[in-house]
Amino acid sequence: MSVDSYLELFTSLFGWTFYGILWDVLVSTGIVYLPFLGILIDNWREPAQGGEVGHASGLSLRRMEIELFIALLVVVLAGQPAALTPLNAGTLSYSPPPTLLDPTPAAATVAAPQSTYGTTGFTGTAATVNVPVWWYGVIALSSGLNHAIVEGLPTVADMRTFEQQAHLATIADPRLRQEVSEFFSQCYIPARSKYQAERPNIAAINGILATYGVDDPDWMGSHVYRDTSGYYDTLRPASPITGWAYIAARDTEYDATSPPAWGKPYCKQWWEDGAIGLREKLINEADATSAGFSGLVVAIAPALASEQQNDAVAKTVLTNAPPSWSNNELIANNASGAGLVNTAGSIIKGGLATGGVITASALFSVTMTAVLQSLPMVQAIMLLGIYALLPLVVVLSRYSIAMMVVGGMAIFTIKFWTVLWYLAMWVDQNLILSMYPDVNVFLQIFANPGEHDAKRMLLNMITTSLYLGLPLLWSGMMAWAGVKVGRSIDSAANPIKAPAQDAGNQGGSIGKMVLTKGKKR
Repeated sequence: MSVDSYLELFTSLFGWTFYGILWDVLVSTGIVYLPFLGILIDNWREPAQGGEVGHASGLSLRRMEIELFIALLVVVLAGQPAALTPLNAGTLSYSPPPTLLDPTPAAATVAAPQSTYGTTGFTGTAATVNVPVWWYGVIALSSGLNHAIVEGLPTVADMRTFEQQAHLATIADPRLRQEVSEFFSQCYIPARSKYQAERPNIAAINGILATYGVDDPDWMGSHVYRDTSGYYDTLRPASPITGWAYIAARDTEYDATSPPAWGKPYCKQWWEDGAIGLREKLINEADATSAGFSGLVVAIAPALASEQQNDAVAKTVLTNAPPSWSNNELIANNASGAGLVNTAGSIIKGGLATGGVITASALFSVTMTAVLQSLPMVQAIMLLGIYALLPLVVVLSRYSIAMMVVGGMAIFTIKFWTVLWYLAMWVDQNLILSMYPDVNVFLQIFANPGEHDAKRMLLNMITTSLYLGLPLLWSGMMAWAGVKVGRSIDSAANPIKAPAQDAGNQGGSIGKMVLTKGKKR
């Protein structure tokens, strides 16, 4: 039998284990027999209250037989755990949906849970738990229906996994972080300043902007600065960079007879080198901190050129770990002079450093991710509670058939949430593709979220409302249907009860008439 989450593998077994324990307690204390006593008393009391009517006792006996038979049937089907329908730990399994990180996930079982459930928590489950026939059938039907529907629905690209992994890609190595800051200060700032001052309007630069976007000059790896002469091809850092060999033909400011330990590469070399270049280091750092993030970019955007894919990875890392100013004059609250101009400059620098807008945008995304991760756990724990408390419901309902139907609908309703969450995920992925049809722009919304907050927050709000709203809507509809079913079953039993009730009422009327006549005489 299949379940719908890692946790449900164990909550199902524990839930029915608790069911068996509670049922045994009810049996040993005799509570399970009280509903039978109530049936006998009610069917004796109601006709007896009506007085002596010849056919009332016969109808009462017939009604009593029918209700006792129904109660015994409910006990056999939905009360007593049956060895005929055991829930075996060896047959339970969960097949996770494929993701970008794991396109072919292994099926989880109790023996190999693929998680910490059953190893450090929820341990000690029984190998086999007997389940009443009715509830076993409900669970099997619900699980089979869920998986048939999910398999029949179309698949879409897993954009949300990319989003989650994009948030994890950062710079953990302090030496690399320092190198990024040095490149930012000694290469990007001079190149950016020159570009802003000259504002060149030439065909070569216009072609680069058409290919890589008008915002290409706004980041360290800009193709405008890399591919246009006079920028990264001529700029060099002010001091030697660790890891770059001294080259006499390039590093002419040093005495060739006593060269320094390291050289000063051109900014273009510093960024583009395939072995020790800064972009290559950033890509490797992204893969180290975010489980092969560069491979996810290729999977999401296979049609893009490798150059654009590499740029997307580097942009994402730099967004999550932005470089800091290494020039003393560019540090917030650190000015060489006094006056209004320097004060205003410090305020602007401090505002740029805070990144409050980006933080606010990311906060909702993090909240949504936590909610989506918790929903299957809530579902599994709710099912555990239902399974564990069912014995009390069965007994307190006086072994009602309506209770069986309503209880079965409750279990089916909660298990069907899995289908609704898949539907919400399908809608969410298609909304992302519709709002960002250009895959290059889609990659940029995660590399530069501050420019796309409105769309991202709208998507997150819609997704959260779908994941929470669809189960609420479905549960409300099923609650209404369950009430209707329960009333229909009670109405179907009314023709059996009605003759005895009518006889009792008639007997009561005759008894009153006899007493009234006796008083008049």
